[in-house]
Amino acid sequence: MGNIKETVINKVIVEMQQWIETKVLKRLEEAIRRALYGCKVEEESTELSTCMDDNMYILQVFAANKKLEGRKEISIMQYVRHAKNFLENIDKNYRNVTKDDVKVYLARYSQNHKPNTVSNMKQFLSSFFTWLHDEGYIMANPVRSIKGIRPVEVQNKAMTVEEELAVRDAAGKRSTRDRAIIDVLLSTGMRVSEIQRINRTDVDLDDSSITFLGAKNGRYRTVYLDPRARKHLLEYLKERSDACEALFATENKYGETCGIEPKRMSKEEYEHVAKQTGKSAGIDRACTVHVYRKTFATRLADRECPLQTIQELMGHADAGTTAKNYVAKSKARTKKACEKYLFVA
Repeated sequence: MGNIKETVINKVIVEMQQWIETKVLKRLEEAIRRALYGCKVEEESTELSTCMDDNMYILQVFAANKKLEGRKEISIMQYVRHAKNFLENIDKNYRNVTKDDVKVYLARYSQNHKPNTVSNMKQFLSSFFTWLHDEGYIMANPVRSIKGIRPVEVQNKAMTVEEELAVRDAAGKRSTRDRAIIDVLLSTGMRVSEIQRINRTDVDLDDSSITFLGAKNGRYRTVYLDPRARKHLLEYLKERSDACEALFATENKYGETCGIEPKRMSKEEYEHVAKQTGKSAGIDRACTVHVYRKTFATRLADRECPLQTIQELMGHADAGTTAKNYVAKSKARTKKACEKYLFVA
């Protein structure tokens, strides 16, 4: 069990996380720890101890700590939701959870979910109980020793070269804006949450580059426009006469008569453009923005771009993520590498 001092610190962080941003929250935690350093903290009643036994309270502490780690709000909500559902399903206090509880829950969960979804659920629970164990709230991690639940390799759904060319042709028959969106996605591999936040001021057409704050790691990165994407983006921006700061804005045909100015496109609107263009190209699967992102990474690999460069352009912290989940396997690429590096005699 965590000591009383840690309990007090966590309680303050939980109370304040909704009011202040992550950087300030970290400074607050550091200030409290400095103020309490060398002090002995004792509880005057059992109220705080009783609160510590409450599942909802520990989930709030877990969420606050994830925020201190710099995790995105949507990720934190996902972790907390799955841990909360688990605790409610087994109807136990988090201190009393056993390995068998987790096994039975995952077994039932697997009846209605695919193997990779079950594997993800195990990861969510593992994160929660690993944190509980590391912080001293539980003596043993009930998830750690559970074996045999591994993700199944899923074929990368990147477009083939022929499909990419068909998508580009289909985009050419759409509006100037949609054509530019498709070319920018295929040229940069941006996430939908990233392109949705891009402003016109983030683009340097002289350098054919876009610099922005990455959605996952919170670091600035720069991506580049190929000549086609630059040309079509420039044509689109020249058409714009609105004051919206977003790189891509809604196409409002009634702005002049109704006084409604174009606004920033939503993530759903980007997905609609991406999917409809894929459908028009005759592709029989959903061409989400993520498919365009995987296509970007795969095409770079096909052209023998170094993995570290692809990783940097994709905004991944780990090159393994890039290689495993984003670069589609290719027999032609493997054979070419073998001919280059093995058959030298």
